[in-house]
Amino acid sequence: MNHLEMFLALSSLSFQIMLCGFVVGRRVYGVLPLFASFVYVVLASTISLSIMNVFFGFNAPLMYYGIWASIFLFATTRGLAIAELCRNGLRKYPGIWALLWRVLTVLSVFLVAHAAINAWGQPNGIAIYWTSFARDFALASLIILAVLFLFLNYYGLALDPVPKMIAIGLSFTCAVDAIGNTILLNSFKGYLFPWFLESQRVLWPSMEALVRRADDIWSSVHLISFMISIVIWCYAFREPLPEQSAGPALLPASIYGEMSPGNQRAPSHVQ
Repeated sequence: MNHLEMFLALSSLSFQIMLCGFVVGRRVYGVLPLFASFVYVVLASTISLSIMNVFFGFNAPLMYYGIWASIFLFATTRGLAIAELCRNGLRKYPGIWALLWRVLTVLSVFLVAHAAINAWGQPNGIAIYWTSFARDFALASLIILAVLFLFLNYYGLALDPVPKMIAIGLSFTCAVDAIGNTILLNSFKGYLFPWFLESQRVLWPSMEALVRRADDIWSSVHLISFMISIVIWCYAFREPLPEQSAGPALLPASIYGEMSPGNQRAPSHVQ
């Protein structure tokens, strides 16, 4: 870890603590508990990795596995926060949500399978698999957020201001992660591929500087982009959260089912 990464890591930790303070102070956990959990998990992972770095060193095997575990937790909890955001935005419209959560489930299964296919037969499967997983999960999350906004626009709806700002911050960090992990994955499978081959051990000393440089650049970009997202979220929480509005009066579920575009079955009296 170079001096720039150390500075960015400490800055990111400060930003995360500030965001956590907003989440607790504004009682976000009562409105968006999964987003609040995402904030807590990211802060806990950052603190844990900092402690491991002090006691075991940045190049220790335990640190290596800890970093990949934190990437998994970051991607998973962020995905759950996005799912919660979709549910929160469409909570008044169960018919639309019934379609969207199925789309989300299919995308989740697809990305895990796609990551497994990308990692199949590759050396050092942890690095290849989790980079592919993080890339696919970020891309799927970005698509889900785009689908959410398209659905809202199609039905003439809109997110409340705070969820909208949260969605913008999540979209930004997902976009950066998707692009960055794609470049990193292509590097792993391209000019850095001999680094993962035991038979190419003779080349490792000459490649170490390239590997460290690629890791430093991507880590710095990720930290900067995530701090930008934190600023967006802190701005969203600058004022107390508004009271949750009551949902509109809905027709009985049986009547809504007959009116739903997804229901292609004709009424019984015309069959």
